[in-house]
Amino acid sequence: MRALALALLLVASVARADPEGDADRAFRDASQRAAAGEAGAVDAFEAIGGARPLTRWSDDAWVEAARLAERGGDFARARRDLEQALAIGRDPALVRRAKAARDRLAAITGAGRWDAVAREHERLVAELQSHGDPRPALDALAALVARESGYPRATIARLAIARGWEVEGEPARALDVLRIAVRSAPDADRGVAGLALARTAIRYGELAEARATLDALAARPGADLPAIGDVRALLAKAERRAHARIAMWLVLAVIALAAGVVLRRDAGSWRAVARRLARPPGEVVFLLPVGLVLVAVAQTGNPLIATALVAIVVSGIAVSWLSGALLDARRARAGRLSTRRTIAHAVLAIVTVGCATYLAVDRDRMIDLVVETWKHGPVAR
Repeated sequence: MRALALALLLVASVARADPEGDADRAFRDASQRAAAGEAGAVDAFEAIGGARPLTRWSDDAWVEAARLAERGGDFARARRDLEQALAIGRDPALVRRAKAARDRLAAITGAGRWDAVAREHERLVAELQSHGDPRPALDALAALVARESGYPRATIARLAIARGWEVEGEPARALDVLRIAVRSAPDADRGVAGLALARTAIRYGELAEARATLDALAARPGADLPAIGDVRALLAKAERRAHARIAMWLVLAVIALAAGVVLRRDAGSWRAVARRLARPPGEVVFLLPVGLVLVAVAQTGNPLIATALVAIVVSGIAVSWLSGALLDARRARAGRLSTRRTIAHAVLAIVTVGCATYLAVDRDRMIDLVVETWKHGPVAR
């Protein structure tokens, strides 16, 4: 009878022992705590990983603990947790991920030498991504990488600094930071830094520097020729647009000079020209309030679009003003406008407005937004 009772007690004890189920529940609980941002989530994952017997969650728990430790800036703890995962890992895919994470951490922190610098780096990057003024963080990050010679992530930090200054509307500072990044980058990072410099130089019209940078990158052993080719394509497009801008400025200059000569001839004197230009034609009286409304509405939206629209409206009013003065002076002199003169006048006005519009939307690469909108339609919000 006693033997039967002991046997039943043993069966009940075995039935209650369910390591896999307990680990599954514990892992889900730790994951919820991590999602909620609780500080003890790392401890919970480490407890799951360290529990015995091992379960299918043990190695996963060490990897999750390492991820949270790295996110919190505790790189030494993250490295230890990854080593634990590798020591007990049974899933080949998880082992590969853990090795890759361990190697990445070693590259970032120099196996512990750069832990404090990397922690400060991450803190400053988080400040850059906040909604406050990023300038103090940009200056602090620049001082950090300048002070810590040999920091493995200095190039990555400088790329972030350059992007920050570009967003702040200071492309000259962004380019200066990228030039330093290219000069000081180790061989493994020089290609990334050079491509970033070339792209930024293209965006701000420094086309000669972009071409020289790409040529230097292409001459290096092991150069990433496909990536360089992609940036060369951007450079070629930018050069075509630069040539188009020069051509359009020349067209506008020729038309303005011709308009001045014709207006002087028809008005009879420069004093008469001044009197005609001082009095706004009817076209301008009509366009001016419409243009002011468009400009006012544009100010409530995208600043780039507002700037382009202001330039277009001002150009349209200026063309209408000069056009009206030319037509009035011609009528006063000849008594009427010939069909040929009217058609030529209209064509030149359209060409002038077209050139001015292109120059307005090509500024700050607004033309790319126009092309995307033309191809794919406006974005619904």
